[in-house]
Amino acid sequence: MSRKNPLDPLLNMAMAMSTRHFEYYSRTAEEVQNPKVKALLLVLAETESELIAHIRHMMVTGILDEIEAMGKVEVGDVPLDDSPIAPERLDTDPRIFVCNKALEQELKGYTFYLSIAARAKTEIASRLFEYLAFIKSQQIERIRKVCSTF
Repeated sequence: MSRKNPLDPLLNMAMAMSTRHFEYYSRTAEEVQNPKVKALLLVLAETESELIAHIRHMMVTGILDEIEAMGKVEVGDVPLDDSPIAPERLDTDPRIFVCNKALEQELKGYTFYLSIAARAKTEIASRLFEYLAFIKSQQIERIRKVCSTF
């Protein structure tokens, strides 16, 4: 008889969020005409796809490899910039709208993962969600970098 992994519900929650983000990026990339925005969305979809594969791997093998790979990165010590990109152009530039929607989505994921990490009952669960927040912080930086060129 196999033991039930107590992290499975948390991993399922992370999987659901990443799947929603992947679907949003993929669907929006199909609709967008601007090549830079399309490229950003496809990169974000690919990143979410990699995260989904990573979460599946953790569901099968456990999370120790990911925790070790993260090392001693401290997530959440420096708050991320949550200000919208060029809000004055939001209504006139569809690229900025898409950038801000992606930014908002990733900030929600980042904040969600940090809140779960802070409330986790075990150190290992806390580190898991810090790891997921770290991945989201990298996506946020990528969004800001690409969108700052518009």
